[in-house]
Amino acid sequence: MHPGNILVRASQNKTSRNQLFKSRPHVIFLDVGMTAELSRKDRVTLLEFFKAVALRDGRTAGEWTLKLSKQQKCPNPEAFIEDVEQTFSNWGSKEGDFFHPADCMHQMLEQVRRHRVNIDGDVCTVMVTMLVLEGWQRKLDPEYDVMHTLQTLLFKVDWAESLFYTIEGLMAP
Repeated sequence: MHPGNILVRASQNKTSRNQLFKSRPHVIFLDVGMTAELSRKDRVTLLEFFKAVALRDGRTAGEWTLKLSKQQKCPNPEAFIEDVEQTFSNWGSKEGDFFHPADCMHQMLEQVRRHRVNIDGDVCTVMVTMLVLEGWQRKLDPEYDVMHTLQTLLFKVDWAESLFYTIEGLMAP
């Protein structure tokens, strides 16, 4: 635990300085508590997976998902890819714009379960941690568009290289 994991939320009411100390702020501890160490190949695969998600490209996301395990035993990879593509096509429609990206990811992970797709433990830990953090972000600022930020970071060459460099530094074996 470090100071970056502590959020203090004061009352939303406009109060005078004297009343501020009489109010009871909420102290929130943010700690996902999960760590993982990814190989260079896993980091690249995960980055490509998230690029496909940011583009709402279900076919490519499904293909990269199948590469998230060194021992893939999915009985019907093409059926899995088609189902993921269908999930993403709903998300990319006008009606699907009402779905939150986390809801689409939840549906995709349901396809992973249904099709018995293997995902290595460390990769799964990173994915679950990202979903937990995205959930916190949604609670803290519901108006924030995480998909827009993801697209900005992943598709600007200098940002993508910087992000990859950061991931390399954080998760280097």
